[in-house]
Amino acid sequence: MAVNATMRGRRRPFLACCRGATAVEFAIVAPLFLAMMVGVFELSRAMWIKASMQYAVEETSRYAMVNTTKTDAELKTYAQTKLTDAGVGTTGMDFSNTTSDGTVANIEVSYSFQTLTSLLPFPSLTMTAKSRVPLS
Repeated sequence: MAVNATMRGRRRPFLACCRGATAVEFAIVAPLFLAMMVGVFELSRAMWIKASMQYAVEETSRYAMVNTTKTDAELKTYAQTKLTDAGVGTTGMDFSNTTSDGTVANIEVSYSFQTLTSLLPFPSLTMTAKSRVPLS
């Protein structure tokens, strides 16, 4: 009986000890917090690229309205310049310009968004920005 009483007396301080609880809580919460932060960062980056693409397409369509003699190559260069000015790389972006009946220009840029990290599985995302303007 004396042994059981002694063992119970030793277990109480061990079970009441809170040392290390903070480390365990951190180990549970930290991966979730970091995954959430990476997700917010990637989503923000995707929204920034999409907004920059739309800005470049709208500026290019305004440029095409004023300069009706510009070729597709010149309009593509103008759009790429606007994207570069906005801080977005133009690698992997496809530019297209179609004119219907010579009176309306349809300008479009598409891009396949790739995440910077492979920590979270992001689905493949193709972003497009379009603008349609009259030429005369």
